[in-house]
Amino acid sequence: MQNLLGMAGLDPLVVEEEYDRMVNLLSNLGLSEYEARAYVALIALKEGSAEDISSISKVPRTSIYKVMKGLEDRDLIKQRRSKPIRFTINNLEAVEEQIVSDIREGFSLLRKVEGLLSEGGTPALIYTITGRKRIMEKIGEMIEDSQRTIFLASPDMKTIRLEHGQRMKDAVERGVDVTVVLDPFIKAPDSTQSIRKEGMIVTDLVVDDQTTLIATPDFEMCGFIDNPFITSHFNTILRSNII
Repeated sequence: MQNLLGMAGLDPLVVEEEYDRMVNLLSNLGLSEYEARAYVALIALKEGSAEDISSISKVPRTSIYKVMKGLEDRDLIKQRRSKPIRFTINNLEAVEEQIVSDIREGFSLLRKVEGLLSEGGTPALIYTITGRKRIMEKIGEMIEDSQRTIFLASPDMKTIRLEHGQRMKDAVERGVDVTVVLDPFIKAPDSTQSIRKEGMIVTDLVVDDQTTLIATPDFEMCGFIDNPFITSHFNTILRSNII
């Protein structure tokens, strides 16, 4: 990166600072650090091979194809059929419009639940859970404890299906109404009712109108609440925005 910046006549220190700011911003929007670094590098290149992107972004070559697949799954980039494979960015204006739309939708949901604790008159605690292993365990626990309904929306249903597909099947067999919302062309967990929706950002799990879990795309952080009043209201809002 330093050499390229020098060749372009730019101050490497200034540009590196801006580069780090862009990576942090994209990380806040749900990209992993490697995805963010690779995406910014490809934007600078406009088009490049995995080797080019790895060299500039400092993403290890052993990880670069997995990282680029993640960016492609998010519709941020696309492959060109060539040897070696080359990548190019999707239209930045369209990406910006989608991200802004998703953020506005998220804040719209937040405004709808603002003040519910005081209105309901029932104190509630929102628990924060960190770490992929603990969060996946919590999702499994909620599915196993379900008695009536499960409503699960996720941009990464494949991971949940592989981890908890049998638990959801068991829930259906004991009479639980299981509805999943997932991206088009992703296989739904067996025996569940499915709704197809593009562009989801976070994982939302509502069980029995009693408990709610909201997790980041990488399942590294989530919020969990077991207040029925808040959960019921959130479930109504969530379904109205998806169905």
